[in-house]
Amino acid sequence: MTVTIKDIAERAGVSIATVSRALYDTGYVKNETREKILEVAKSLGYRTHKEDEISKVKTNLAGVIVSDITNPFFTQVVRGIEDVLSSAGYSLLLCNADENIEKETNYLRVLQNKKVDGIILAPAGGDHKGIRGIVNKGIPLVLIDRLIDGLEADSVIIDNISGAYEGVSHLIYEGYKRIGIITGPLEVMTAKERLEGYKKALTEARIGFDESLVENGGYTQEGGYRAAKRLIERAKPDALFITNNVMTTGVLLALKEMKIKIPEEVGIVGFDDLEWAPLIDPPLTTISQPIYTIGSTAAQLLLHRLSRGAKLRKEVVVLKPELIIRESSRRGKG
Repeated sequence: MTVTIKDIAERAGVSIATVSRALYDTGYVKNETREKILEVAKSLGYRTHKEDEISKVKTNLAGVIVSDITNPFFTQVVRGIEDVLSSAGYSLLLCNADENIEKETNYLRVLQNKKVDGIILAPAGGDHKGIRGIVNKGIPLVLIDRLIDGLEADSVIIDNISGAYEGVSHLIYEGYKRIGIITGPLEVMTAKERLEGYKKALTEARIGFDESLVENGGYTQEGGYRAAKRLIERAKPDALFITNNVMTTGVLLALKEMKIKIPEEVGIVGFDDLEWAPLIDPPLTTISQPIYTIGSTAAQLLLHRLSRGAKLRKEVVVLKPELIIRESSRRGKG
């Protein structure tokens, strides 16, 4: 339903003429009355013609918010985004939320004030009122890496469950029996789904789920380091499935410090395949994500949404990861 000046006047208890003067600054209105009218107009979602005209002006700017800019995963994602959008004449404003919902909300506000034409976002964990506000205002939004329940937005994600299932199933095939998992924060979709894939592989192999073999590494290097030490000392796993590349670095540091041999004493499978994975000793078995494709696909979805707007239905693209087997998990059946 379209909100009119008459609706505002009735709600504020003033004349239509007074509302018009307050909204368009065409005459004197008491400050107290003006503030009341502006508050009512905002609550009803009324936009002046001037605001509508400004909102329709293209800036050829796109905002990109990543949850952790220190993670090399996002470096490749952003490269995919930038290659596609720059070829279409767009410049990027890159923001780092640092897995902090308050920073994310603030950057969403900044990008809105910069009048970006659209936003690509890897959401942090937490309350997503700021994101819902962006969608409600009609700003084109594409999510990457993680979905948000109930949010109508285009998205590009990975089949995390199948990726984790393949990695853990491989460890089971190699003869490992006590397989620990180092997860991210379980309020984050990727962490939750990778734990689900881990459990699925255990169930299929008729291996009981053991809570003592689960540790949260918080998707950080330090978290992975500490989680590995806790798991090794408490649960004595013979293999570890680590659910992101940053934590894997911490785990490898912890195992080296503890003088634990890979794969003889502890087999390793990590989620994310990066340039250094085949170079370490032993080379690392990983779940490889099509990282560049995540970014380029998200950029293409955003361009489609910008050109056709509401005519498009919400689209969720699910990409498949790939198990790359190297020496860190090859113990042989035992």
